[in-house]
Amino acid sequence: MKGLKEMVTRRTVAIGPAYDGVHQSVIHDFDRRKTYSEKSSMDILDESCMAYRSTYDGRIKAVRHAFDYLRKTPLMICPQQYIYAIPTKAPTDYDCIWLFCQHIEFTSTREGKTYVHFTNGEQLEINCSESVITKQRERAAITMTHFSTIPTISSMNRNETGLHLPGFHSPHHNLDELGPQL
Repeated sequence: MKGLKEMVTRRTVAIGPAYDGVHQSVIHDFDRRKTYSEKSSMDILDESCMAYRSTYDGRIKAVRHAFDYLRKTPLMICPQQYIYAIPTKAPTDYDCIWLFCQHIEFTSTREGKTYVHFTNGEQLEINCSESVITKQRERAAITMTHFSTIPTISSMNRNETGLHLPGFHSPHHNLDELGPQL
């Protein structure tokens, strides 16, 4: 898969802007590695959503359809793997930092600066207040709970889904029902 090093996984803890004049973003991972990319954070998030069978816009639209989160909407990158990210600012703002919920341990404020402390021991200074991050984490938790309770086709009785694939015969299908067609 192309751009694998720039794809969001369960090990991604944050994506933020790079200020080195060459790269657009920096990806922080659970092993405390930083990967610098010429792609924007938004491009990385959209490509990651597509790898998980949707798009950034589609995921945001689904969350907004379920909840009235019109600004700084939590991003459901892969609900099956519980990969959710929250923005510190408007996602279109270059300075926006995306934080990955499953890795946030706590937040703190020192000398007027806000920090996120991750489960890997890393801390990152962020560009919003603790109250904004608390609200964002609450929204993400509500979103995760909501989307984790949607039944999947595999968990439903096949007869209830009305799923019929012409020409496909399940090994569990009763062949006697097909009669003289065989």
